[in-house]
Amino acid sequence: MTSLPLTSPNGSAGLHDACRLLRQQWPSHWEGLPSILTQCQQALQLCDTRHPDTMALNQFAWQVANAMENQVLKSTYAEPSYHNRLHTADVLVSLTTLLRSLHDMAPSPQAEVWSSALLAAAVAHDYQHPGGVNQSLFEIETASWQGILGLASPVPSHWRACIETLILRTDPQVVAENHQRVAEQAFEWTTAWAQVLLNEADILVSATAEFGPGLSEALAKEWAQVGFAAHATVATPAGRAFFLRSARFSSPAAKALGLPRWVQDQLTSLQHMD
Repeated sequence: MTSLPLTSPNGSAGLHDACRLLRQQWPSHWEGLPSILTQCQQALQLCDTRHPDTMALNQFAWQVANAMENQVLKSTYAEPSYHNRLHTADVLVSLTTLLRSLHDMAPSPQAEVWSSALLAAAVAHDYQHPGGVNQSLFEIETASWQGILGLASPVPSHWRACIETLILRTDPQVVAENHQRVAEQAFEWTTAWAQVLLNEADILVSATAEFGPGLSEALAKEWAQVGFAAHATVATPAGRAFFLRSARFSSPAAKALGLPRWVQDQLTSLQHMD
């Protein structure tokens, strides 16, 4: 197993190193989402828990990760160019980085179970993603949740409801609203703040200067295959600037890692290209 540097004292450097390692593996030497998920759980000290909710969430997340690897073996499933297992891995390591930063800043007895719930939502949020974009609100996200609902029965009902909400509200159409819900509020372990953390993790790697442009190219390829018109512009400097201007990083962890500054630095560079 390739060890991802998820416990690096420098969270930003560790994240970038982890993403490089993932790309060295992808796709021909891929170790699989179950291995990556387990490393994220270990980095957050979730594996030795005796809390029954945390154990149920961890097991559910692993089953989803395993199912995602197995579905790729089926000839009937064509993995999208962007919304694939590499993206899921990016979200997992991004979320782990955010959570470790948050745990350091504000230790809480609630952090363990919420971290397990967030990792479960992260691994499931694009389950069987067809590529492309929603034709109606929550369309693809609802299908992802329905696809893994059968694995969630051992999870306590209130956590199932929480994970469903977290997955549905990864729809880009409601992300700005999610951030607005916590505006001017101190961080606490609630579904609203957990939602923001998941939304941030969903785009974090795309917001980096190192990996973002390549991910824009992958998204352009995915959109071209389904005939979505924005495929022609998403990977251009103008398309990149549009994405960066829409990116939201509100959590204390995101700010501590300097994510708003990353975005602003890239926008400044793109302006100089005009």
